[in-house]
Amino acid sequence: MRDPYHKRELKKYDNPIPSREYIIEHVAKQAVTIYDLYDLLEVTGKQKKPLTHRIRAMVRDKQLSCNRNGEYSIFDAKKDVMIGTISAHPRGFGFVMLDEGGRDLRLSTYQMKLVFHGDRVKVRMLDARGDSEIVEILESLKSIVGRLHFGSEGAYVVVDDKRICNNVNIPETSSENIDKQIVIVEITQAPTFKTLAQGKITKILGNYMDEGVETEAALYRNGIPVGFSEEALAQTESLSSEITEQDKVGRVDITDIKLVTIDGEDSRDFDDAVFAESTENGWKLVVAIADVSHYVKEDTELDADAIERGNSVYFPHRVVPMLPETLSNGLCSINPDVERLCMTCEMNINAEGLLVDYKFYPAVMFSHARLTYAKVSKILEDNDTHTQQKYLGVMDNLNTLYDLYKALKNARTRRGVMDFDRIETQVLFDDNGKIDNIVATSRNDAHKLIEECMLMANQATAKFLAENNEDFLYRIHPKPTAEKVELTRQFLTAVGLTLDGGAQPKSKHFAKVLEDAKGRDDENIIKTVVLRTMKQAIYTPANEGHFGLAFDDYTHFTSPIRRYPDLLVHRAIRRVLNKKTRKPSKRMAELGVELSATERRANEATRDVEQWLKCEYMRDKVGETFNGIISGVAAFGIFIELTDIYTEGMISIRDMKDDYYNFDEIYHQLKGDRTGKIFRLGDTIKIQVASVNLDDRQMSFIPCE
Repeated sequence: MRDPYHKRELKKYDNPIPSREYIIEHVAKQAVTIYDLYDLLEVTGKQKKPLTHRIRAMVRDKQLSCNRNGEYSIFDAKKDVMIGTISAHPRGFGFVMLDEGGRDLRLSTYQMKLVFHGDRVKVRMLDARGDSEIVEILESLKSIVGRLHFGSEGAYVVVDDKRICNNVNIPETSSENIDKQIVIVEITQAPTFKTLAQGKITKILGNYMDEGVETEAALYRNGIPVGFSEEALAQTESLSSEITEQDKVGRVDITDIKLVTIDGEDSRDFDDAVFAESTENGWKLVVAIADVSHYVKEDTELDADAIERGNSVYFPHRVVPMLPETLSNGLCSINPDVERLCMTCEMNINAEGLLVDYKFYPAVMFSHARLTYAKVSKILEDNDTHTQQKYLGVMDNLNTLYDLYKALKNARTRRGVMDFDRIETQVLFDDNGKIDNIVATSRNDAHKLIEECMLMANQATAKFLAENNEDFLYRIHPKPTAEKVELTRQFLTAVGLTLDGGAQPKSKHFAKVLEDAKGRDDENIIKTVVLRTMKQAIYTPANEGHFGLAFDDYTHFTSPIRRYPDLLVHRAIRRVLNKKTRKPSKRMAELGVELSATERRANEATRDVEQWLKCEYMRDKVGETFNGIISGVAAFGIFIELTDIYTEGMISIRDMKDDYYNFDEIYHQLKGDRTGKIFRLGDTIKIQVASVNLDDRQMSFIPCE
């Protein structure tokens, strides 16, 4: 059958393609791909590209629609629209993360003029590649934080979130507005294709370099709540400041057990206390955790505030707690020499460091010492007699804990847990609150001892709740994807190492690679590549195990003061103990998604502030030279971590002018065409600081010859 409109098309084009009417006639019969249409319409050669353009135009004009499988059908306004959330890219384009999951849809820079990062939208696909257009904005950003500027056409704000490329005009300003101030802006008029969004200043956070402004900006930018509702505060204030006799009813008295807390020097909220004693076949380990669930009840205002936060957020110079400080630093915190309510996990661990059995019970406890990692390291690793004498009353506990730790460490090695042992940093401040130095921090055996005790308690908790089919969140770490595994295996093979385990290697296989890499010049490269192979851990009621820790069952039980998932777990334990178990619910699955997001939000805010502070620290060092290590390689340049002051910047490919460099994804390197010079992940390099941009929180370096 020939196109009935062929003569009309012939008058318009020398080499006409099928008419829109003829295309609709075929598509109306069944959904077809572009390749099906090539065959059905007998299109060949040079006609394929024009036909593809026509199909796209018909989608644009709402004659056709395209689904996730790349199939075209007659447009239906009701069924051809999808809902999702905007994920913007700093380069201007963006994506729509669809509620139904699957592949994200792409939005052009032009389409992104209408929306902000995080907006909720209705979209429809334009073609099989995933390009899309916005149909309707369902929820839009209500306020932004940014830096105020005055230009020839008036005031405007450059948004602090670099994923938002469009400025916001400020039609009205007052005498208190000063150039370069950091401000909060309420969006009063949405952007269009032709005009920027408009807004009004609702709060001035301060001048650009004022102390603490960068943290305030990060809180607003990431939507992290700071103040508590009046109802939540009233509920907190109504609680007794001390443990009452009524509170103790139904609890085991373990005040005579010499439990101790071991935390950082600056810690103020103490979640956990530990005690160990030897048994005939190994050890008994007691982990007592602050009983936050006794005070924070479900469906209260205090609970609602805690859910909204999801977790405490720790900045270099400030903490934003999940719970009011009356609870987090007071009534719930396991402070020394006072009685506290706790949920206790008592475990038997055999000589091989394996969990034998466990039980849970609510208790009243007493912390016999507030210890720090530094003090415990002095006692156990350095055998400091002065410190040992000072804490003589808990020395038996500490020595037994250390013996237990060694067994747990051996079990960890046998299990095949990856040990990255990466350097962490701490930002130090002067008396004026400005950054004074950036120093490396190391983990001693005291850190590792507490970590192993908490891992055992978390594992026991997951097993206990799973046995009772309770409604709670696992902490899972999914297996890496086959694609990432293959890329990593290619790299390891290229450097003479073997990753066993086939398409789905286990943690122990990666652990062997890290062990084999010890002492090599490229050890840091290998650690970095293996780490980047891993997925991100999340909260979910569906158990997939914890890949990194090599546990089949794992959850978070040990930090209910600062993590809401732990509080949910405590409530689940209490339900089991009270014989009021609750089966897994849809709401718990929703909470898993929400709380995984609040965790990411907190991490992003913390990293953002740390990077800003590091840029501030480097502002007066432009022109100076430093030694560094290549920490990342991409087609557009290389990332450098300075070895002396632990900050990171980038050498752009544009500034590598001595040669033309090609990116090798397998070897993680850039290689010069003419010189053969190689810039490879993990290599040492000497750089000069070229510029520091506080707005973008970026440092630019150039290589030294």
